[in-house]
Amino acid sequence: MRTGPRRGLLALAALLAGLVFFGAAVVSSTFGPASGSARIPGLFASVRIETDSHGLVTVRAASPADAFFGLGYAHARDRLWQIEFQRRIAAGRLSEILGKRLVETDRFLRTVGFRRAAAEALKGLSAAARSQLDSYAAGVNAFLASSRARPVEFTILRVEPERFTAEDCLGWAKLMAWDLASGNAAGEIRRARIAAAVGAEKAAELFPEVPEQPTILRDDEWKTMSDFGLPASDSGNSVPSSPDSRVPGPGFWAVLEKRFALLDELGFGGETVGSNSWVIGGSRTKSGRPILANDPHLGLRAPSVWYLARLEAPGLSVEGATLPGLPSVIIGHNARIAWGLTSLEPDVQDLYLERVDPKDPSRYFHGGSWRRFEKRTETIRVRGGRDETLEIRETVHGPIVTDVLEGAKRLAGAAGGAPVLALRWTGLDPADPTTESFLGMATAENWAQFLAAASRLTAPAQNLVYADVDGHIGYTAAGLVPIRPRADGMLPASGTGEDDWTGYIPFGSLPRVLDPPRGFLVTANNRVVSSRYPYPITADWPEPYRARRITERIEAAPRLGLDEVTSIQLDRLSLQARDLLPLLLGTRASGTSAALALEKLKSWNLEFSPGSSEAAIYAAWYSKLSDMPQDELKDVPSGGVRSRFLINALASGSPWCDDVRTPARESCADFQAATLSRAVELLEERLGPDPSNWKWARLHHARFPHGVFDRVPALRRFFSLDSEAGGDGSTVNVGGYRRDGSFLMTDGPSYRQIVDLSDPSKSLYVNTTGQSGNVFNAHYRDFLPMWRDGRYVHFGEGPIQTLTLEPSPP
Repeated sequence: MRTGPRRGLLALAALLAGLVFFGAAVVSSTFGPASGSARIPGLFASVRIETDSHGLVTVRAASPADAFFGLGYAHARDRLWQIEFQRRIAAGRLSEILGKRLVETDRFLRTVGFRRAAAEALKGLSAAARSQLDSYAAGVNAFLASSRARPVEFTILRVEPERFTAEDCLGWAKLMAWDLASGNAAGEIRRARIAAAVGAEKAAELFPEVPEQPTILRDDEWKTMSDFGLPASDSGNSVPSSPDSRVPGPGFWAVLEKRFALLDELGFGGETVGSNSWVIGGSRTKSGRPILANDPHLGLRAPSVWYLARLEAPGLSVEGATLPGLPSVIIGHNARIAWGLTSLEPDVQDLYLERVDPKDPSRYFHGGSWRRFEKRTETIRVRGGRDETLEIRETVHGPIVTDVLEGAKRLAGAAGGAPVLALRWTGLDPADPTTESFLGMATAENWAQFLAAASRLTAPAQNLVYADVDGHIGYTAAGLVPIRPRADGMLPASGTGEDDWTGYIPFGSLPRVLDPPRGFLVTANNRVVSSRYPYPITADWPEPYRARRITERIEAAPRLGLDEVTSIQLDRLSLQARDLLPLLLGTRASGTSAALALEKLKSWNLEFSPGSSEAAIYAAWYSKLSDMPQDELKDVPSGGVRSRFLINALASGSPWCDDVRTPARESCADFQAATLSRAVELLEERLGPDPSNWKWARLHHARFPHGVFDRVPALRRFFSLDSEAGGDGSTVNVGGYRRDGSFLMTDGPSYRQIVDLSDPSKSLYVNTTGQSGNVFNAHYRDFLPMWRDGRYVHFGEGPIQTLTLEPSPP
């Protein structure tokens, strides 16, 4: 009589066991081999891939070519989906797997032409660099051929990875260069949009110059203008008159701005992209040898943009941060030298307003004559939809980016047809030996060899810091920086020829120094040199708060060791708050809660620590203060104005404080009181009425979105990652956040590195999320709490798993 229920339970148990077994089989099918051996065609000798307890990889090979092969194999094993997805981004082939929603993005990617630029760059590479790329791609393909392990993304999306090529490597390099440069063109669009709304004079007030000091190099550390053979007068970098009578209206710029923001959701071009690096000479360190620190700030992603690896082969011994999809160690050290990098912040993009022949729209005017647009046609394949044909026009300046706009003529706001804007960018130049630059850095043994490698860097232009075991420290700027005869790059320029670039700053004339007497160098995207330098690098430098704080900390310590340098890298004290807060503390608080909040700020230590209620109050208030120009900008979002504008406005009692939408004329005191009340309302709404619960980390989270599944609620919780976070956009341990009220941190320290040249084996590292891109792997997320808490790892810790790749017999 009881056999029925018992059989039911047995059947249910069998079903559950089957599901567990099936689930385990699915999970195991996603893991590539970490130990054992495999026969691999294409190798000249055995390659050992050692994986430590943190997932950090060491590749040991009998030749550099086999070492790059092994790195390609390891990248494919641990980050195969990332490599495939990145390749599709660069090629503008997202619609093939994700459908119609990504067609617009593919149009923009194809129009800029990242993959096309990669193919051109490949033609001009040296034989050594081409061999490096081919060996790496062969390693990726060897994994594809020898293992059926595939991350679950391939199963869910029903996609098979394609063979990897050297062009795929360079395509991703172009995207990374865009990540550090796209703010130039986007800034022109934003400034043009604001100028169209409020006029050029008022728009200029929103973009004030930042303080000149501190500069990376002091005036006595770089060559004088006479050394360059240039006059000490003005460089001729004046703002041109309007290039065309057909000035677009705000609606046109709004649509174009949205097109340039399409890549933001893929993790490119965030608001706080930047970096810190500094190098301290032996005269200031406890060991008597240099220490070099670096933490690049990029879009936060799952998996991390970086992958830590060490390569060991005759003539090659280097470790540090690599980019999956590329064979080079981008930041790191070898047995003799260490290096780090930050964005130089140069203006390397210009939008040119082309003059089209009204009688023949296939022609544009340049250099005194009419020229034909160059045209190319590309086909975008769309999953579940019809293929799209895209015609792309180009001028001497570059691709016409306005051709991707729908309804451009209607939105132009001027007669005579839609404006035609071309994009000029150093990353689209046909010659680009940047990959040779990083190969050279990996094998450089001294300053001269390091400079030789740096001279081949094209895009992105970088600040490079250097240290070696002999005790030398140095800095050089590297990369292509345009010379403009007339325009300053702040607004779109005339395409008729007068505003064309006349060349690039010669590498020998870029700022550099070896062994400065002060014994240290700091770069944090701040101004490189004073206005005495003859070549304009940009007219739009970021605020120097991080550089000031790092310098302040170094100068305050008599001697520094790894502990002190680590403390600086994790510093969360805001010099922006030190500048702005005194202007706010005299505010007349309206209501008990606002008065309590103001009182707490009076005793704040200015640190954006995760548990700080004062930091939460300040950030909420700052978010409301940043809305200052919104009443006049109307439907043009301010995007969160820079603190320099707020400081200037509040200190001077600026008319910007008045809300033009009301009949009364509000003073800055009125504005401060009103915004404080709104900030308190925000905190009460988001965190509750009890001020003891107003903690910065409860308001401010770091988000690591998965490139595809972050948009799928059922999958987001598994593939995307989230962490409490401290800091803000001005702190050394940066924690910048979106200015949309979410306080979401989407950009930040993507990697941390500290190298002590007294013993490079003690070098400290940490990634953001983990070494693996496999969501089922513990290394997918195991670095995240370490990154959050400021902990580091060494190479070779814990049990080592060894995978040996053996040459396959002919």
